[in-house]
Amino acid sequence: MTYRTQFDSELDNLKLNLIRMSDLVIRNITDALHSFINMNSELAERIIKEDKLVNDFEYSIEKECMRIILREQPVAKDLRLITSVLKMITDLERIGDHAVDLSRLTVFMEKSEGNFNLPQIKLMIDVCEEMIRLALDSFVNKDINMAKEVIDKDDLVDDYFEEIKQLVVKAIKENNISADYSIYLMMAAKYLERIGDHAVNLAEWVIFSITGEHQ
Repeated sequence: MTYRTQFDSELDNLKLNLIRMSDLVIRNITDALHSFINMNSELAERIIKEDKLVNDFEYSIEKECMRIILREQPVAKDLRLITSVLKMITDLERIGDHAVDLSRLTVFMEKSEGNFNLPQIKLMIDVCEEMIRLALDSFVNKDINMAKEVIDKDDLVDDYFEEIKQLVVKAIKENNISADYSIYLMMAAKYLERIGDHAVNLAEWVIFSITGEHQ
């Protein structure tokens, strides 16, 4: 096996581990979002317990990136790829953290009195989920246009957040929602907004890995 062949094999393994971490994070955030919509505390508790697996993935991939950088001293596009992977695992880990945050909210809200449904929450969830999947697909396919689509969708997430905020304020004024429930609802919306931001970060690092330019 030549040096370049071995190095390419190491990079392929790095990308594969990132995809495996991504699959786990997507599963956790999807389950967390569904547990929130359905107020399923049993599913929420499982996600909280499984967060350690995401953290273990981040540590393992970060360690491998450092090993490759120190041993191979990569340059140009190889270094861009490794740098992008290091940045992406940080955002994936934070998305995983928000899956836990949403799961804890699910447990709290299921036990609280009152229920105030907002269609915008479900719409916000759908967009965030799509953004994460698109960002990771753009990495696998090296597709800049797909990555840019993720960035464009963030405005929609922000718009839904503002709508939810206004509707919650209106509900408070009209005594249609309890103080505790309104706080939980706004926290959930804020976590979703942050998930959207992290999906944008993923897309921007995909673009950097391909072009060398970071927005």
